[in-house]
Amino acid sequence: MTGLPYFGLIVLVAAAGLVLMFASLRKIPAEHRGVLFRFGRLVKELPPGNAWIAPFADQVLLVDLREQTFSLPPGLVLSADKQYAVKGQFTCKVVAAIPAVMAARQAREDIVTVVADKLLAEIKNMGVAAALDRPVQARQWALEALNEQMSRAWQLKFTKVEFTLTPES
Repeated sequence: MTGLPYFGLIVLVAAAGLVLMFASLRKIPAEHRGVLFRFGRLVKELPPGNAWIAPFADQVLLVDLREQTFSLPPGLVLSADKQYAVKGQFTCKVVAAIPAVMAARQAREDIVTVVADKLLAEIKNMGVAAALDRPVQARQWALEALNEQMSRAWQLKFTKVEFTLTPES
Protein backbone atom coordinates (compact mmCIF):
# COMPACT_ATOMS: atom_id res chain seq x y z
CA MET A 1 0.00 0.00 0.00
CA THR A 2 2.95 2.32 0.29
CA GLY A 3 3.37 2.41 -3.51
CA LEU A 4 -0.18 3.70 -4.16
CA PRO A 5 0.45 7.37 -3.22
CA TYR A 6 3.57 7.43 -5.42
CA PHE A 7 1.65 5.92 -8.31
CA GLY A 8 -1.11 8.54 -7.87
CA LEU A 9 1.51 11.29 -7.81
CA ILE A 10 3.11 9.97 -11.02
CA VAL A 11 -0.29 9.84 -12.75
CA LEU A 12 -1.08 13.39 -11.58
CA VAL A 13 2.27 14.74 -12.82
CA ALA A 14 1.88 12.93 -16.17
CA ALA A 15 -1.66 14.33 -16.60
CA ALA A 16 -0.45 17.85 -15.76
CA GLY A 17 2.38 17.43 -18.27
CA LEU A 18 -0.06 16.41 -21.01
CA VAL A 19 -2.35 19.35 -20.25
CA LEU A 20 0.66 21.70 -20.33
CA MET A 21 1.85 20.19 -23.61
CA PHE A 22 -1.52 20.70 -25.29
CA ALA A 23 -1.75 24.23 -23.87
CA SER A 24 1.57 25.09 -25.53
CA LEU A 25 0.49 24.08 -29.05
CA ARG A 26 -1.04 26.75 -31.31
CA LYS A 27 -2.40 26.27 -34.82
CA ILE A 28 -1.72 29.13 -37.24
CA PRO A 29 -4.24 28.81 -40.12
CA ALA A 30 -3.22 29.18 -43.76
CA GLU A 31 -3.48 32.78 -45.03
CA HIS A 32 -2.66 33.98 -41.51
CA ARG A 33 0.51 34.81 -39.65
CA GLY A 34 1.02 34.65 -35.92
CA VAL A 35 2.84 37.39 -34.07
CA LEU A 36 4.44 36.03 -30.90
CA PHE A 37 4.73 38.18 -27.78
CA ARG A 38 6.54 36.93 -24.68
CA PHE A 39 5.59 38.83 -21.53
CA GLY A 40 4.25 41.61 -23.79
CA ARG A 41 7.45 41.98 -25.85
CA LEU A 42 7.58 41.18 -29.54
CA VAL A 43 9.52 37.98 -30.25
CA LYS A 44 8.88 36.88 -33.86
CA GLU A 45 6.43 36.15 -36.64
CA LEU A 46 5.04 32.61 -36.82
CA PRO A 47 4.30 31.00 -40.22
CA PRO A 48 1.17 28.91 -40.89
CA GLY A 49 1.13 25.50 -39.26
CA ASN A 50 1.66 24.32 -35.71
CA ALA A 51 3.72 26.40 -33.30
CA TRP A 52 4.97 25.64 -29.81
CA ILE A 53 4.72 28.45 -27.28
CA ALA A 54 5.47 28.81 -23.59
CA PRO A 55 2.11 28.68 -21.78
CA PHE A 56 1.36 31.61 -19.45
CA ALA A 57 4.36 33.55 -20.87
CA ASP A 58 3.53 33.79 -24.59
CA GLN A 59 0.65 35.35 -26.44
CA VAL A 60 0.00 34.81 -30.16
CA LEU A 61 -1.96 37.35 -32.17
CA LEU A 62 -3.29 36.12 -35.51
CA VAL A 63 -3.07 38.44 -38.51
CA ASP A 64 -5.36 37.72 -41.47
CA LEU A 65 -3.51 38.34 -44.76
CA ARG A 66 -6.60 38.03 -46.97
CA GLU A 67 -8.35 41.03 -48.50
CA GLN A 68 -11.05 42.47 -46.25
CA THR A 69 -13.78 44.96 -47.12
CA PHE A 70 -14.90 47.64 -44.67
CA SER A 71 -17.81 50.06 -44.98
CA LEU A 72 -17.26 53.74 -44.36
CA PRO A 73 -18.89 54.91 -41.13
CA PRO A 74 -22.52 56.01 -41.39
CA GLY A 75 -23.28 59.72 -41.28
CA LEU A 76 -20.05 60.71 -43.03
CA VAL A 77 -20.49 64.26 -44.37
CA LEU A 78 -18.23 66.33 -46.61
CA SER A 79 -18.61 70.08 -46.32
CA ALA A 80 -17.58 72.04 -49.39
CA ASP A 81 -19.73 74.65 -51.11
CA LYS A 82 -22.63 72.37 -50.14
CA GLN A 83 -22.87 69.39 -47.81
CA TYR A 84 -22.54 65.92 -49.31
CA ALA A 85 -23.28 62.57 -47.72
CA VAL A 86 -20.44 60.15 -48.41
CA LYS A 87 -21.21 56.45 -48.57
CA GLY A 88 -18.93 53.66 -49.67
CA GLN A 89 -16.46 50.99 -48.77
CA PHE A 90 -12.80 50.11 -49.13
CA THR A 91 -10.88 46.88 -49.48
CA CYS A 92 -7.40 46.30 -48.09
CA LYS A 93 -5.04 43.58 -46.98
CA VAL A 94 -2.14 43.41 -44.55
CA VAL A 95 1.29 43.57 -46.19
CA ALA A 96 3.57 42.77 -43.23
CA ALA A 97 2.21 41.09 -40.10
CA ILE A 98 4.54 42.44 -37.39
CA PRO A 99 4.45 46.14 -38.37
CA ALA A 100 0.68 45.90 -38.88
CA VAL A 101 0.18 44.50 -35.37
CA MET A 102 2.49 47.09 -33.84
CA ALA A 103 0.74 49.94 -35.68
CA ALA A 104 -2.66 48.64 -34.60
CA ARG A 105 -1.50 48.35 -30.97
CA GLN A 106 -0.05 51.85 -30.94
CA ALA A 107 -2.95 53.51 -32.72
CA ARG A 108 -5.96 54.10 -30.55
CA GLU A 109 -8.18 55.02 -33.49
CA ASP A 110 -10.25 52.64 -35.51
CA ILE A 111 -8.88 52.06 -39.02
CA VAL A 112 -12.27 52.74 -40.59
CA THR A 113 -12.43 56.20 -38.99
CA VAL A 114 -8.88 57.03 -40.06
CA VAL A 115 -9.54 55.93 -43.65
CA ALA A 116 -12.80 57.91 -43.72
CA ASP A 117 -11.00 61.07 -42.58
CA LYS A 118 -8.24 60.59 -45.17
CA LEU A 119 -10.83 59.93 -47.87
CA LEU A 120 -12.75 63.10 -47.04
CA ALA A 121 -9.53 65.12 -47.15
CA GLU A 122 -8.61 63.59 -50.51
CA ILE A 123 -12.05 64.33 -51.99
CA LYS A 124 -11.67 67.94 -50.84
CA ASN A 125 -8.20 68.09 -52.42
CA MET A 126 -9.39 66.77 -55.77
CA GLY A 127 -12.51 68.92 -55.64
CA VAL A 128 -16.10 67.84 -55.20
CA ALA A 129 -16.96 68.80 -58.78
CA ALA A 130 -14.21 66.56 -60.14
CA ALA A 131 -15.34 63.69 -57.91
CA LEU A 132 -18.93 64.09 -59.13
CA ASP A 133 -18.04 64.53 -62.82
CA ARG A 134 -15.44 61.72 -63.02
CA PRO A 135 -16.24 59.17 -60.28
CA VAL A 136 -14.04 56.37 -61.68
CA GLN A 137 -11.01 58.65 -61.87
CA ALA A 138 -11.82 60.06 -58.42
CA ARG A 139 -11.87 56.54 -56.95
CA GLN A 140 -8.51 55.81 -58.55
CA TRP A 141 -7.04 59.05 -57.16
CA ALA A 142 -8.39 58.22 -53.71
CA LEU A 143 -6.97 54.69 -53.89
CA GLU A 144 -3.53 56.01 -54.87
CA ALA A 145 -3.63 58.61 -52.11
CA LEU A 146 -4.61 56.06 -49.46
CA ASN A 147 -1.83 53.72 -50.55
CA GLU A 148 0.69 56.57 -50.57
CA GLN A 149 -0.33 58.06 -47.21
CA MET A 150 -1.40 55.07 -45.15
CA SER A 151 0.27 51.93 -46.47
CA ARG A 152 3.62 52.67 -44.81
CA ALA A 153 2.13 53.58 -41.43
CA TRP A 154 -0.44 50.78 -41.21
CA GLN A 155 1.28 48.19 -43.44
CA LEU A 156 -1.90 47.86 -45.50
CA LYS A 157 -2.34 47.73 -49.25
CA PHE A 158 -5.59 49.28 -50.36
CA THR A 159 -6.93 47.41 -53.37
CA LYS A 160 -10.31 49.06 -53.92
CA VAL A 161 -12.12 52.24 -52.88
CA GLU A 162 -15.74 52.93 -53.74
CA PHE A 163 -17.71 55.99 -52.68
CA THR A 164 -20.66 58.09 -53.74
CA LEU A 165 -21.36 61.73 -53.00
CA THR A 166 -25.01 62.64 -52.51
CA PRO A 167 -25.98 66.31 -51.98
CA GLU A 168 -27.81 66.84 -48.70
CA SER A 169 -30.77 69.17 -48.70
